[in-house]
Amino acid sequence: MLTTYFRKVIETWFGGENKRPFVGYAIKKLEEDWSDKNVFVIEAPTGYGKSTISATVALYSINEELKSIIAFPLRTLLEDQYNKFKSLVGEEILGKRYMYNPDSRYLIKPITLTTVDTLSMTLFGIPPEDLEQLFKLLIKAWDGTSTGSLGHYLFSWASVTLSNIVLDEVHLLADSTKSLSFLIALMRICIDFDQKLILMSATIPDSLKDVIKEHVPDVEFVEFKPDIDPEFCKERMNKDYDIVLEEVSNEQDKYELILKWIDESEFSKVIVVFNTIVDAINFYNLVKDKNAVLLHSRFSEEDREKKLQKLQELRDKDEYIIVSTQVIEAGVDISSDLFITEIAPANSLIQRLGRFLRYDEKAGRVIIWYEGKDGKIKAERNRYKVYDVTLTQKTLDWLIKNSNVKDGKTIVNLNVHLPEAESKKGFKELLNYVYTKDCFRVDKRSIKDFERIFLHLEDASRRAVETFFKMEGSFVRDGLLIPVTSKDTLENLQRLDMSKFVRTYVVPISFETFKSKADRVIGVIAEEDNEVRCKEVDDYLRDRYLKPQQVLRYIVRNNVIAFVVDAEYDSRLGLRFDRRD
Repeated sequence: MLTTYFRKVIETWFGGENKRPFVGYAIKKLEEDWSDKNVFVIEAPTGYGKSTISATVALYSINEELKSIIAFPLRTLLEDQYNKFKSLVGEEILGKRYMYNPDSRYLIKPITLTTVDTLSMTLFGIPPEDLEQLFKLLIKAWDGTSTGSLGHYLFSWASVTLSNIVLDEVHLLADSTKSLSFLIALMRICIDFDQKLILMSATIPDSLKDVIKEHVPDVEFVEFKPDIDPEFCKERMNKDYDIVLEEVSNEQDKYELILKWIDESEFSKVIVVFNTIVDAINFYNLVKDKNAVLLHSRFSEEDREKKLQKLQELRDKDEYIIVSTQVIEAGVDISSDLFITEIAPANSLIQRLGRFLRYDEKAGRVIIWYEGKDGKIKAERNRYKVYDVTLTQKTLDWLIKNSNVKDGKTIVNLNVHLPEAESKKGFKELLNYVYTKDCFRVDKRSIKDFERIFLHLEDASRRAVETFFKMEGSFVRDGLLIPVTSKDTLENLQRLDMSKFVRTYVVPISFETFKSKADRVIGVIAEEDNEVRCKEVDDYLRDRYLKPQQVLRYIVRNNVIAFVVDAEYDSRLGLRFDRRD
């Protein structure tokens, strides 16, 4: 039956022509094992069109079973896919749900697109729509005045456990012990409730597969093979490009070097990726191109959406410069013929390069640069910028080992589009070199905590919220995200309704950034006596030994909407704490 709905998707989206044979192959494998298996992992190269699989599963589910949930690690990918799904099924049965977007409450619509965070919260009985009530319940429990529970968790449980689930870009859930433990728990829960869980990615190292098999043996892996789609492989191998490896010393101005590489290049669709927001902003300020866009995580929701719209407009242009951080790695459907990126661990690097020669471009150039000396990256406290130094150095070691000198340039022998290739080394070899089994750790206690929530019907929601707090405000992400707004936006507080204010001016920052800038926190916007007020913030939030749970408790007890920080915000550069940031 899946094949029938696959044809409907192909007809609607591609006029009836399936140009991606592996997608058809994967659908057939799903169909063959649908009755016997619950968890499927599908690997396909970046830009291959895996969303066709999501759409097929969604159509099949609402017609033959009940409903489906399509989950994404990032909102940007969700919004892009929502517009595609809308052309397939219309808006009546299609919904999207994430924090501050109230559509498809409890993920109840027949086809719901959501984030992994919202999926995890709803799965464990604390959906965003019930958070305020649940937090009040928890405050009473803290104060010893109540041990009750809310019954809504049964509804959210049912909404998720009666759905078939597709999780895209699943490699992002292997980045930390917390997220990988959630992923293993989700697999087990789907097996227990006889659901179908389809996981998709382009970059799954063999060592990660081994870890998954250890904890969930009955998983079906559907891997891309060149002989399934030789035309795609031929087209990708015929793309003409060099990968140049550049070492940048302390004495060199990296921004000026990058501008020089752009100016001297014959290619004009440019993407430049930095590992830090500071570097991205500083470089963007030097770019004079009118078709330039800056992407990073410190923009408000409204401005992120505007930037995605701008990217859609740029797709048809022959000249542009996109400056970004790692947010471009997933969910940004744009291509380039000159891709300049700072070194990053192999998984991130290959995902970034999914934005290079993504469409029908025939030729281009990649420049991978790093700060260091004699093939060794410049590390501080076991980190290279935001990344693990060992994984980053191993990636660089492989690139150096698999390169040669041509016309004075270090050229890497790597095909960034294919896991296996003939003329160049496929990216699978790079992934398997960098990642070993000890890179992927699973916390068995966290998995048991997740599973036990379903065993306590009387107080499941309270237990879920307690676990939520213990895990610092997310079942998936490492690190608490803190909502902040700049002092300049306060003049708009009374002019806009709160949901509009949040969408327009509130920005999430990491707990570590919040703590490092504690002296810049000058107030808090909170709801008090049914009124929104701006008031002073408690002094203990400026303690350098502050813990995430303390901030989370403060947010809950005081109905905090956002902290006010001494910073600047504008739609062009995002949130900055000073002019050098």
